[in-house]
Amino acid sequence: MRQHILNSWLVAALVALVCLLGVTAYAEVKNDLRPIACTHGNKGDRKPAATCAP
Repeated sequence: MRQHILNSWLVAALVALVCLLGVTAYAEVKNDLRPIACTHGNKGDRKPAATCAP
């Protein structure tokens, strides 16, 4: 019975760790996408690339 409870706590800790890593990765990607999306534009149409106002 004690082993079963320990395994449950270990699984819960692993799930919490994966969730925290996922949230952190999502936040970093969300912050990094805005400048990339603003600097890339349709350069092949002989138009200047889109720029973002700060």
